[in-house]
Parts: sequence; C-alpha cells; structure tokens
Amino acid sequence: MIADAIVVVVHESVLFMRAMSHRRESMCDEFFPGCDYQQQIRELADVCDNLVPGLRPNGPRRPRDALQFTWDSRSRHQQDWIRHCLAVRGVRVEDLISTAPGRRRVMPG
Repeated sequence: MIADAIVVVVHESVLFMRAMSHRRESMCDEFFPGCDYQQQIRELADVCDNLVPGLRPNGPRRPRDALQFTWDSRSRHQQDWIRHCLAVRGVRVEDLISTAPGRRRVMPG
C-alpha cells in the first residue's frame, strides 16, 4: 500500500515536471505559489528525491521510512502536493504515516 502511494506521488510529479519543462509555464501554482515553472519543477523533484530509494527491493530503506522521512523533511507546500496526489486516488496520507507537525527524523540507512 505504501509503495503504491509512493509510485502515485512520483509518477504524478514526473508527469507535471515533463509538462512544465515542455510548455515552459507553471502548472502547480495552487501548491507552489509565487514560484515560476523552473522552481516548481525543482520543488517536485525534491519531493521525489527520497521517495524512490524506498522502492528498491534490496535497498536499505523501506517504503514507510522513505515516505515518513520525505513528509517530515519537506515544506508545507510539498506536503500539500503529496496529500493532493494521494487524495485524488482516495488515499489519506494520515492512514499511511504520522503527519504530526514538527516531526523531524533522520532517514535510516
């Protein structure tokens, strides 16, 4: 379930990054206000950065750890993006990880 959620967030992010880089215009103003399309691409790439290692079958990180660390270490805007990507598919991020404010953890492995 958590691995599927990671795939959803990463895939949605990649689709938006591709579209914005092709169109050269922002498409995520609702989530990243005041950012131009290049900044929005960087914000989405940053969301994906620590999620992908959680999908490696023999990697040191489990999907839950990767999603929790990403949530804990990203901005409110990036968290809103994650929440949106999952909610569109009927998944609540709160059902997968702790979303308590102020959490900061170190990624295992």
